[in-house]
Amino acid sequence: MKKAWLVTTALCASLVSGCGLTDTPNELMRAPSADGDQKSINQAVMQFLPAGSQLSVPLHPAEASAVSLQDLNGDGVAEVVAFYKTEKTDYEIGVLVLTQKQGNWEKLSSFTGVGSELDYVSFQDLTGDKIPEMLIGMGGGEDLNKELSVYSLANNMTQELMKQPYTIMAVGDLTGDNQEDLALVVLDKNNFTSKAELYGAANGTIAKKTELALDGYVNGYYQAIIGKASPTRNGLFIDAGLGAHSASTELLLWDNGQLSNPLAKIEGEMDLTFKPYSLESEDINGDGIIEIGTKIQPAGTEDLAMAEIPWVSSYFQWDGKTGLKHIEDHYQNYSQGFDLKIPAKWGEKYTISINHDTNPLLVRFQYYGANGKNKAELLTLQSIPQNEWIKFESGLKQKQVPYILLKEEGKQVLIAILPQTTPTLGKAALAEYRSMQLTAEEIRQLYKPMTNRE
Repeated sequence: MKKAWLVTTALCASLVSGCGLTDTPNELMRAPSADGDQKSINQAVMQFLPAGSQLSVPLHPAEASAVSLQDLNGDGVAEVVAFYKTEKTDYEIGVLVLTQKQGNWEKLSSFTGVGSELDYVSFQDLTGDKIPEMLIGMGGGEDLNKELSVYSLANNMTQELMKQPYTIMAVGDLTGDNQEDLALVVLDKNNFTSKAELYGAANGTIAKKTELALDGYVNGYYQAIIGKASPTRNGLFIDAGLGAHSASTELLLWDNGQLSNPLAKIEGEMDLTFKPYSLESEDINGDGIIEIGTKIQPAGTEDLAMAEIPWVSSYFQWDGKTGLKHIEDHYQNYSQGFDLKIPAKWGEKYTISINHDTNPLLVRFQYYGANGKNKAELLTLQSIPQNEWIKFESGLKQKQVPYILLKEEGKQVLIAILPQTTPTLGKAALAEYRSMQLTAEEIRQLYKPMTNRE
């Protein structure tokens, strides 16, 4: 069932304790706006929620919400599913299921689970009957494993189909049979063991297909995602933290009824997916295939402390065998919320410097030729606080400095400034430098906004 955002600020405002557990009331509800009447849904949820309840927004996935419309029994009519916590206890999360009969909402089912946080909520068909089940993951806090329960709705009753512990999880078609699979990654820090378990449809229910032992000496997991590993193969990408900030990625494939890892580290050899700082696997270039990211140092930054290095995110795809092929590089600044794709024509003959002591923040991209003997400005990105922008822009115009406005909304304005003078370089170096220069249109195409993670 397709879903779209439906804002229910009236619902939030009417609850006894307000939004309580969320600072983003627009995320309280996801539902198809064509289904049902928003006002009646708001009233129904408020009517059946226990007194003093607070709606609870799931932590994962990003699009999950506290209230959803879902057809849970396949009759073509959507049920309302709401998640909440009460003032009575910090370790109990409630689930409320409402159904509509003759234009009126009625309580169909309600139950509670043990947990201090609602970690995961999704509605997926895991049994193969074309009707979604409720996947509800609850946790007890940081560094503790969580527990996933899968419920179905039949004969106006909710039935728990499975309950399993997990550290991190993913849902998707891993086996390539056009049916959703459930992958659970379970880390036991006490016994230094870890494993990936795969579940899927079997005779109308959910059964374990296989499992694979993983490195139990990781620090933890921060993402699992199922997606295309190549044009013809799907994969499970598991991003793990190793030390204080370093990380690595496991790629698991479905091979003849078992899970395999084509990028498994060989003793004595370099881990192909090692990164000094964590970086989530994602489809960075929009081709439908998931890339594995690593971090690389720009040239000339070898003497900087780890925390001062302007790390570049370098993305790779599985090569279909036991290696990786390079796709593209990006400079990603989470605090300022921007991503600049490094143009291919720069190759490795560029460097990046950041002046942290200035306001506004300056990020300079420079030509770096002959091992640093030839340097010249290629591009400067400048971030200005929104409340200072009018004055700053006036100064730019007075000095006749042309700029490219990249981002104006939010707390920061981001501009790009191209060099206005020709650098003093030798003939060959100058020709190389000019071949690396960017136009305003190229910069706009290379830039994209990104979510602030700090």
